[in-house]
Amino acid sequence: MAAVPFQTLAVLAAALALGRIVEIPQIPWMSSLPAWLLPALILLTLTLNNAIDTLRVLALARGSRLGAWLAGFSQSTLFITAIAGLLTNLENPWNLAAFAGGVAFGSVLGIVIEARLAPGHRLVRIVSSRSGTAITEALRRDGWGATELPARGQEGMVTLIWCHVARRDAGAITERVLALDPQAFISAQPVRLFLGGWRA
Repeated sequence: MAAVPFQTLAVLAAALALGRIVEIPQIPWMSSLPAWLLPALILLTLTLNNAIDTLRVLALARGSRLGAWLAGFSQSTLFITAIAGLLTNLENPWNLAAFAGGVAFGSVLGIVIEARLAPGHRLVRIVSSRSGTAITEALRRDGWGATELPARGQEGMVTLIWCHVARRDAGAITERVLALDPQAFISAQPVRLFLGGWRA
């Protein structure tokens, strides 16, 4: 997904160069739009285009052929529409700003979508020097599996807690732990494969 902005900028540069070399045919309904409306449509179209690209990548990761096809078709349609709107009037700087802004806003929206919908699990490691048992019991009460281990840190004995959770729940785990022990050390890493045991 990181390559999308570079691809978009490359297409934008090509469109600008093409507009200076050949005469671009005008699209009647776009040419008749108010001057302020076309940049707004370009901005909205590119924002949706980049957001849908995130959905397409997620569909590919989940092996959903239909989802990937629908997202790819919609994304391509929106992208062509935005390019057509840009080429309608290359001399309008607001069209160029709207194109760039759509890419930027769409990238941010894609991050938000990915954070909420992305599949996968996280191994959350918690180190607490004073509230280990309370944290473990609280996590279990909330429906998360937790394994508690005694460990020795630089300043003495601590409790090490391992908790496998869905990626979307990692933030909630962090908030729950810090509410019980603001000094707890928390880290998380992706889990590619796990077999057996209790899982959320």
